[in-house]
Amino acid sequence: MTEDRKTEIFRIIVLSLLYALIANARSIQPNPFIPGAVIAVYMVVPVIGGILFGPLVGLTVGVFGTLLTAVSPASSPFEFASVLPHGLMGLTAGFLRGRMPTPFVAAIALAVGHGLNLTSYVISNLLELTSLEDPQFWYGLGYEELLGIVTVFVMVTFYRLGFPTKNA
Repeated sequence: MTEDRKTEIFRIIVLSLLYALIANARSIQPNPFIPGAVIAVYMVVPVIGGILFGPLVGLTVGVFGTLLTAVSPASSPFEFASVLPHGLMGLTAGFLRGRMPTPFVAAIALAVGHGLNLTSYVISNLLELTSLEDPQFWYGLGYEELLGIVTVFVMVTFYRLGFPTKNA
């Protein structure tokens, strides 16, 4: 196994564990707009992985981080329904990295994740379609999106300042 492959596997493991640890943090607040869900601050981890290390890392961290969370004490039906959306969100961030500024990549990738999550939740009967008619729902989702964009931008910037490489 090459050194690059070992580094990539290490990054995937660390970021997947970080995702699950953040999801299990006691400070995670219930989402006031989606009963039974939480404010998903951990959604930024696959996006950060995709932006910094590429589509494969973003995809893998999204899938495995969500799966780890789904079988952890933080488990809920929402986590199982989010496995594919969070993987595709990280994949999107990886494909868009370097093509536009980080905040735009974060906004698009997080919007993809939120859109796929909502679709998955409605299909799985975890979210009533009528909930989407409430403007408060969209304010809450917008808040989570904005928080995610700022978090991704700050974390990616700090990483790049601390570990300048040609690949970051």
